[in-house]
Parts: sequence; C-alpha cells; structure tokens
Amino acid sequence: MPRYEGVYKDTQRGRWYFKVAGDPDALTGRRRQITRRGYATAAEAAEARRQMLEGDAGAVVRSPGGAMRVAELLEQYFAYVEATRAVSTKTLYDYRDSAKSYVLPTLGAKKLGELTPAVLSAWQAQLMTSGGRRGQGLSANTVRLARAPLAAAWKWGLQRGLVAGSPLASVARPVPPRKVARHWSPEQAREFLDLMTGDRLYPVYAFLLGSGLRIGELVWLRWPSVDLERKLVRVVDFAATLRYGLAPSFGKSRDAVRTIELDEGLVRVLRQQAELQAAEREAAADYEPTDYVFTKQAGGCYHPQYLSQTLARYSVECGLPRLTAHGLRHTCATLMLATGVPPKVAAERLGHADPTLFTNLYSHVTPTMQREAAERIGSALFG
Repeated sequence: MPRYEGVYKDTQRGRWYFKVAGDPDALTGRRRQITRRGYATAAEAAEARRQMLEGDAGAVVRSPGGAMRVAELLEQYFAYVEATRAVSTKTLYDYRDSAKSYVLPTLGAKKLGELTPAVLSAWQAQLMTSGGRRGQGLSANTVRLARAPLAAAWKWGLQRGLVAGSPLASVARPVPPRKVARHWSPEQAREFLDLMTGDRLYPVYAFLLGSGLRIGELVWLRWPSVDLERKLVRVVDFAATLRYGLAPSFGKSRDAVRTIELDEGLVRVLRQQAELQAAEREAAADYEPTDYVFTKQAGGCYHPQYLSQTLARYSVECGLPRLTAHGLRHTCATLMLATGVPPKVAAERLGHADPTLFTNLYSHVTPTMQREAAERIGSALFG
C-alpha cells in the first residue's frame, strides 16, 4: 500500500485522516495543527490534504462515508476561513469560542439532516433557560452570538452544495430588551475629571470623554497619527481583544478610519501625556519603547479590559454611577447631542457608519433637542 505524507490511519475506527500546519496563532505565534478525519481510503485523505495545502478556496473537503455532522461542518468552515481570511481575526475567535461553548456540546454530534427547526428551537430555549456555565439562562444577545457561527457555517455550506436551506431561518432570533446606554451627566463627568486630577490615568479617561474614541482605538493610538499644531488626530489603528491578547482589526464600521479635531482641552491632555511618558521613560531602566500615545508606567500599550475595569472601580470610589470605558463614549455622544451638535457630525466623530442608527441609539437625548427646536421656531415666528 502506498504511503502518503501527513496521512494516518485511525485504527479504532478503521478510517483515515490527515494533518497539516495552519496559520500562526494570533496570540502565541505558534502554528496550529489542523486535522481532518473520516476518510475511507488513504488516497482520499491525501487528495483532501493536497487541496488544502494548495490553498484552493473553492475546493470543499466533503464528508466521506455518510452524512456530515454539525461538528464537521463547523470544522471545515473554520479551516476555510483560516485559509482565506474571509472574516477578521476577532470574528473567527468569537465564532470558535461560541461554537465550543454553546453549539458543539449539544449539537456537535448531530447529523445536519437532524437539525430541524424544532431541534434548533429546543436548543435555543435551553440556552436561554440554563445555558450558562453555572446553569443560569443566557441573555438574548449571548444567544444571538451563539447562533452566529452555526448560521455562518451553514451559509458557507449552502453556497458549496453541502447542505440544503438553513433550518435556522425558521427559528426567530431572541430580541434583546432595549436599554438606554449608561452614561454620566455633564456635571458627573466634570466631577470625575476634577477628582481624577493628578492621577496618571487622568489623560486616558479625559481623552476618552472628550474624543469619544472606542477603547480599542485609544489603546493603539500612535503619536505619528497626532498633529498637535493642527489639532487633529487620525484614527487608523484598531485593536481587537482576544481574551488576554490583542490583534489587529479593520475597525467596527466602514467609517471607523477618520480624522477628529481637538479642542484646546484635549490638546493640553495630550501634551500632559507626552510629558508623563518622557518622565517615565527616564525613570524606568527597563522601559518598553513604543510610539503609542497612552502607555503603561514601564511602557507598552494598555489592555482595554484593564482600563475598563479600573474605570469601573474608580467611578464607584468617586461616588458616581459605575461606568466602563464604553460608558465614557456614550457620555461623549450624549454631551454632543445635548449641546446642539448635529447628529450627522456627532456620528462622524464617533465613527458610526449610519447617522440614523446613531440617532436611534441616543434617542433618550432627542426629547430635549425637540424642546429646544420648538422654542427656537416659536421665537423666530412669534418673538
């Protein structure tokens, strides 16, 4: 019998499988090993391995010897995405995490033909009642995220003739309850900045409040993107959180790459940060040099979760409503609308792709704007 490189026999099941080295891991840099099982002959496994090594994105390694199972469909889809980079590193990470936590334990061993709307409805109901790690029900948003990798893999399989129409289409996604984004009033924001004066994280939180940047935009903001003379900041670098690590991202929307103008207050904040960096660089023998604007005491960029968790603790200690870094962005948006900044301008500053969605998100501010508009119209017409 001929021998094929990277092809092995599963002696317990009497079938064949192959192994190839995948792309380097985003966090460790080590290559992840990809394994594909279930081939009737060594030749079939070798041919499937050849297709994968040659990077033939259109070639589909079909499930040999019987109906495909959910775990196999997901595995093939993830391998395709890794090879073609069809989605961002962050999206693939989230897909894998959701599949591992919520899809595979219950549905992984099922054949695709067994995934009827009734089965998927029961699975979704189980997640919402007891799908959490401690047996608690999951939120509607978490269930929507749990559905995402299965829906994406099924769509990919449908395009390649692996599956028929998606049974998920007949199962309604749970609708999260509408919530008003948590934010501070102008008075609370000023109180926080006053209490934070002198803290080394003051420039971080002051800049988030004044600029409205996302936390993943702030931690990778670089000095070459800052022009203090022209009072401009170019937002071009985006960090996506992969648990304890960071990976490059394309941004949250098509308008994420943008230029924002700075007022004198934000210019002073950045000059203060530059002075702080210079002093810490001189004081630390093992300082990690980078061109990031906001850095740790020994250099190097912050992790977004650290800044959010620290802010949550600080806000409570200051006697204010608990906020994370995203809450400062909401506060900035609310301040812009409440002070008369047109929604389109505010949306552009924040990097929102759709001003209409932006206005809907901050609809709690519009009643005040409507009152001001009515008073201005009345003043113009009736004195």
